[in-house]
Amino acid sequence: MTDILPADQRLLLDDVLSRLAKVEDSPTLLRFMAEILKTLLRRQGDATFLATIQDAFAAGLPGLGFAEQKGLAAEVIQVVITKRPEIALAWQKIHGQPPGRPPAPVAAPAPAPLRRAADLPMEMPPPLPPEADDYAFTQAEAFVAAQLGDALDKRLALMRVPLPAIPSVAWCLDQPFFLFVPQFAAITKAFVTGPILRRCRDGLEKRVLSRVDHEILTKPDRQAAFWGEVRELVWKVVDESLTKLATHLKAAEAKQAAIARTGNEGKEGFKLVDKAVTKPRNYNILGVEFALGKVTTTEKVKIKVPPPYKLEPNEIEAQTLIEEFRNGAAQAGVKLPDSADFQFLRTLLNFNPRLFAQSRDELIGLAAHEDTTSGFLAERLKAADKTFTNHLTDVLVMMMFTRCGDTSFRLAQFHAVCVGSARDKSAMLAMRPFIPGELARRPHELALQVRESMRRHLHLDAVLGSVERLLDCYKVMGRNLFGNELEEARSVIAAFPMIFAADPEVGTFSTIAKLILATISGEQPDRSICLMRVGQAYDRIGRKSAATA
Repeated sequence: MTDILPADQRLLLDDVLSRLAKVEDSPTLLRFMAEILKTLLRRQGDATFLATIQDAFAAGLPGLGFAEQKGLAAEVIQVVITKRPEIALAWQKIHGQPPGRPPAPVAAPAPAPLRRAADLPMEMPPPLPPEADDYAFTQAEAFVAAQLGDALDKRLALMRVPLPAIPSVAWCLDQPFFLFVPQFAAITKAFVTGPILRRCRDGLEKRVLSRVDHEILTKPDRQAAFWGEVRELVWKVVDESLTKLATHLKAAEAKQAAIARTGNEGKEGFKLVDKAVTKPRNYNILGVEFALGKVTTTEKVKIKVPPPYKLEPNEIEAQTLIEEFRNGAAQAGVKLPDSADFQFLRTLLNFNPRLFAQSRDELIGLAAHEDTTSGFLAERLKAADKTFTNHLTDVLVMMMFTRCGDTSFRLAQFHAVCVGSARDKSAMLAMRPFIPGELARRPHELALQVRESMRRHLHLDAVLGSVERLLDCYKVMGRNLFGNELEEARSVIAAFPMIFAADPEVGTFSTIAKLILATISGEQPDRSICLMRVGQAYDRIGRKSAATA
């Protein structure tokens, strides 16, 4: 990258890197980067670029040794010096371009001529999806896909809740729990009604697809009647396909885990098996031999055995399909947990929507009521756990936590449901497919919440609420299970001097960071003193700002 830099930029880069080489510890590195970034990105159009670079550098620091931190700093400096002219030019184009001319008026379309009924075209079936192939029953399959997609839409709509604002223990900077992301419904619908449904053609062709005629495709009343007739059959075929895929995927994951342990697929071998052999029945009478009839016997035959961890075609297919699902989500900006797999898709098709909605409303209502005790709420959750699959129970818990995480169903209750009696992460993940990952995100997300509330200069109450919720993580979440996540959050706070280097209130924010770090580390264990001093430091800044964001 440095080879294509102009001479002046190359000299600047060499100078800054030589100064970086003299830095000898992490605190000095943070101060150095704060000064350098503030100096290099000081123009009006650099504000967004500066914030992005600061956040990226801070996010990359946790878990790195000092030498690696310096390497990351060098990479950041190189990107800044290389890209800042392009950023400046783009900003000028956006903010410096002359206003466009008003659009020319569009003439109103001429009224359509009246036509006789005999001249009108006959009703046509809906257009095919753009990815349709040459399958003989494409129109029928598109009809089934539309019905299946509508059902999925309605089911997923039951699993969404309004997202909280700062300050909230359930707030997320980027992506909330994946089921609460509006795009997830479209992603799931496209996958189930596309690759999965195409995989079910053999099971649906004779009993469903071949029966779809022009009238069903064009008459809403016939569509409703026909779908009511075949719905259970379609559900059964799709469920069987997902069940097989789930089994194959589990086997593939087990084999890959074994390969990771051993470093290879294992050795090809041989084994003896009994094989039925049919031969002519031979006779010998007085020296005369002849054959009459047949006789079946068994013989030991040696056959080749493939390596024990080699993936079978069905297992490869399952892996390919789940990767397609996850890649489609990633392209839409949605990160899926590993437990959003074929078994989860089965759950989406098989649960009772009415019973789920009833339990959802009951649990959220109880969690929102100030008189509900933790014990009673835990009992109702156990009852839900017996009624629904682990996936659905976790969804209910996430809905409760998102709606009521700052009232009755706080971090401590969320942690208790998640961890339960599990002694390690593997046991916890075996019981709870979704919420361990969401619980593990809390320290980092709350550290970001503290940062964002101060970056936006929110009201004092918002900042204190964010700090208090962050400190709750270190009180509730044990380091045995969540040590890495807690350390990552601490690193976010430690990077405040660099993050806020360009802010006029950098001194105040650095002081607040020191107060939080002292409480986290135990130097000042009294949380109330920490919150009081944070309030005293920040009061002048956020007194007149909005209380939430």
